[in-house]
Amino acid sequence: MKKLLLLTCTALLFSHMTKAQGFSGKVFIDNNANGVCDTGENGQAGVRVSDGLQVAVTDRNGDYRLPGHAKARFIFITTPAGYRFTKNFYIKTDTAVHVYNFGLQPVKRASSSTAKFVRLTDTETHQFNNWITEAKDYARNENADFIVHTGDICYEKGLQFHAQHVNTQTMGVPVYYCVGNHDLVKGAYGEALYESLFGPVFYSFEAGPAHFIATPMRYGDYQPSYTADDVVSWLKNDLAQTDPAKPVIIFNHDLLTYDTLFAIRTGRGDSIRLNDHNLKAWIYGHWHINFARTHGNSGIRSLCSAPAPDGGIDNSASNFDAIGVDKNGVSFVQRRYTYVSDHIVQVSPSSAGVAFEQDKMLVSVNTYHTSSPVKSVLFSMYDKKGNCLQQVSLAPRTDWNWSAAIAVPAGWQNNVYTSTVEASLGTGKVLFRRDTFTLAKTKIFAVAGQEWPEVLQNAQRTGVIHYTALKDPRLAWSSNIGGNIWKSSPICVAGRIFTATIDDEGNRHCAITALDAATGRKLWQYSTGNSIKHSISYNDGIVMATDAEGMTYALDAATGKLRWQHQGALKDLPSYNSGGIIQQGIYYTGAGNYLQAFDIHTGAVKWTNRDWSGGEGTPAAMTISNGLLVTSSNWNHLFAHDAATGKLLWKRSDEGIRFRSGTPAFYDGRLYVHGINKLHIIEPSTGKTIDSIATEAAQKTMTAPLVTDKHIIICTASEGMYAYNKQSKQLSWRFVPGEALFYTAPYTTPSSATIESTPLCAGNRIFVGASDGYVYVLDKEDGKVLSRVNVGAPVFAEMAVYNGMLYVADFSGNVNAYVI
Repeated sequence: MKKLLLLTCTALLFSHMTKAQGFSGKVFIDNNANGVCDTGENGQAGVRVSDGLQVAVTDRNGDYRLPGHAKARFIFITTPAGYRFTKNFYIKTDTAVHVYNFGLQPVKRASSSTAKFVRLTDTETHQFNNWITEAKDYARNENADFIVHTGDICYEKGLQFHAQHVNTQTMGVPVYYCVGNHDLVKGAYGEALYESLFGPVFYSFEAGPAHFIATPMRYGDYQPSYTADDVVSWLKNDLAQTDPAKPVIIFNHDLLTYDTLFAIRTGRGDSIRLNDHNLKAWIYGHWHINFARTHGNSGIRSLCSAPAPDGGIDNSASNFDAIGVDKNGVSFVQRRYTYVSDHIVQVSPSSAGVAFEQDKMLVSVNTYHTSSPVKSVLFSMYDKKGNCLQQVSLAPRTDWNWSAAIAVPAGWQNNVYTSTVEASLGTGKVLFRRDTFTLAKTKIFAVAGQEWPEVLQNAQRTGVIHYTALKDPRLAWSSNIGGNIWKSSPICVAGRIFTATIDDEGNRHCAITALDAATGRKLWQYSTGNSIKHSISYNDGIVMATDAEGMTYALDAATGKLRWQHQGALKDLPSYNSGGIIQQGIYYTGAGNYLQAFDIHTGAVKWTNRDWSGGEGTPAAMTISNGLLVTSSNWNHLFAHDAATGKLLWKRSDEGIRFRSGTPAFYDGRLYVHGINKLHIIEPSTGKTIDSIATEAAQKTMTAPLVTDKHIIICTASEGMYAYNKQSKQLSWRFVPGEALFYTAPYTTPSSATIESTPLCAGNRIFVGASDGYVYVLDKEDGKVLSRVNVGAPVFAEMAVYNGMLYVADFSGNVNAYVI
């Protein structure tokens, strides 16, 4: 034993001596990519090399020398723009290694003015699925410079799986990783396994005009060996050798700050102000949400993403980011929603009807392919004899929708025509669709109906409406409002339709829009600071909404002009994803310490919540009845407040209620609330469960329960819709839509038949929009499908019925009006 200890101590001493004596080597052009500096292969000057503290620059022969330090575990290079490493960008320090040589090869078609990359995050899996192939194919198809994963590769199995399947060799471009909290696992120290698979936890590289830096999560499941002092000391040396004109992009698993000052501070009082080093963006994960913002006048952008394999914690869409960078910083962000392949649907004209814009026929197509963006769409129209009457290129309205208004042929009324649509992808592949339709205007019958001032029409969030649907939906008009629609249900009052869009990329596509209810003509549009994720509300000529950064807007419903706005005290993540509500001239909105009640006319604050904070973002809307305001915080509690004073009356987190995806609803004096695998029927005054229905399927969808005269209906994350007998609580029937186009409910993956839009009951029919891109009409008694309409995009927002029309807002940005 003494001999073994002596040998170990001698080895450690030799290791420390080696690190103290320094490291040396060469960076060279590796023509044959064998990792060896062969005769005739020249050194590369001006490449930065680091030991994790010091940074050296290669001389004209490509040689370098580093002094070494006690904690050096890797020697790594800052891969220069226009080059790729041939073996790896790092070499583990070893007493047996005398020189640390790095091979490079120039990149064909490399741009010095722009860089493009794919970002993955929080994949948390050890199972192969299509998102890996899609990210790889996108990177190849769009000539990406690299792929970066911003952490939570997740535990031992996930780390090993990604090292095997998501690496530079398998993906075809350099793949870089960040360490997340779940990547710090049991071992000699938290990051030991990560280092053995992916190398150093902080490092830099360059592409195009930019300097990219990967930094580690400060904490995790196990204690890391690195400290903030280590990171800051290296960062200072790295940035001292970086061209100050280069934009700096930093990757980390979490957001450093919600503020404008990006400073990393150490335990010994040292710090680095990244604002002083041309920081342009902080790209992170951890929260499992889609969210983008600009940090005040600093101009620094931060970008968070939901996972590529599955839905986010707040029901954000599964995706990976495609991000572009130029000399000014981030130049574009495009989310690539995963698992969508060869998708093309003709919304108008179609078998469901033809939309018109005055005297012109609207051609509207929803098309998408994850691994290669649609570049152009061509529409052709033929008569019965096969003669081509029209051929027109469509214009992009959103990342899903393309459209154009075209003249109709002579003698068109009630004639049958054939159309083809060709969507050309960036790869050169063409998606093709052929449809037959009858060219006729849908007759609109003026039917007096109740106004629809709230999502699900009322503050109790009930989906049963006083209208009897008589016919299958026929398209009357379609209007694209220029951005994706998430949970902003159409609000229908005074002959107008109000809805809102999201922009989780920072591309300025978020707005509140008013349309003419009879024609779909845009009346006005008000741009908001960030996404309107959820429902808006109307009362007394005022439209109210709150964006993802907690800014509340009060707009004049007639003109769209701002009456007042208020910035809530949202000073940290998560972003605001819920839906507010109006009752008796008071607007309730916000969460935690920025949950507030406002006078809708003046903006005066009636009360502010001081009783709770924390939790994750929730897509559950608020509900109110008899002075009881019910709101939610995901992974936290369901809360009941006195609506007049804001006082917290009770809260629940037991029996799955802490998972707050779904909206509570009041029916007949009872509160119906989703748990994750149990529907609770709650006595509102006490908060106690008085009855319940256990379910095998997870209820983690953005829906409210629907209670009809005979059934209690719930929507699930993966198994469609269940109807239970109201008296016996036994299953009466089940409806299963098609596979979701992409995944939203938390942690759902293929295969999942998801419904995220609360069904509406009108007479003996139930209308339900699903994530497969269809609107279904069901028989209320047995759940049988009576008809369906393919809208070509997931329907997340609740639908609305107003003046004899069914209004559907879908993810493509289309608002479609159907006569029913």
